Amino acid sequence: MLRTVSVLVACAFVLGACAGAAPTKAVLPAETIAQISIVDTTVDVSTIGPQTAGRTVSAADVKAALEREAGVLRFEGGAAATRAQVEITSVNVLTAGQALLVGGESVMRGTVTLVDVATGRTLVTPQEISSGGGGYVLGGIIGAASLEDPKIEVAQMAKEFMRRARLALVGNN
Repeated sequence: MLRTVSVLVACAFVLGACAGAAPTKAVLPAETIAQISIVDTTVDVSTIGPQTAGRTVSAADVKAALEREAGVLRFEGGAAATRAQVEITSVNVLTAGQALLVGGESVMRGTVTLVDVATGRTLVTPQEISSGGGGYVLGGIIGAASLEDPKIEVAQMAKEFMRRARLALVGNN
């Protein structure tokens, strides 16, 4: 019985750490996408506190990584200028202990919102986005030994987060 409970807890922990599926289509209809351009992106990481969970990366480094990837969100469609607002709500960089015991994946979670620059009107309410970094790490010594530098994992998560945010807002346009 104890073994069964332990296995279920380990499975729940691993599944809870997964980044989840990427958006498959834009929230906005095609006719609205044709009328807008995303000209600016803001990034807010204040919710995560001074650093990431798991292996430590400063919130300032997380913000800088996201800002480096913000160009992914730029989109030239129509004349209506919009701003993408990214808010990161949690970042967990997989630790050696997690990798050794059960494996898993580093995960960044947050939202993206789209706002009309001229009016301040929200065009897209906050959309949940999550991304992983470094790929899934198998449990055991090899998994623990193969972990990348935490800043590299944050950079990978930032790139994937912005890619997924773009998919949520304007699809593959």
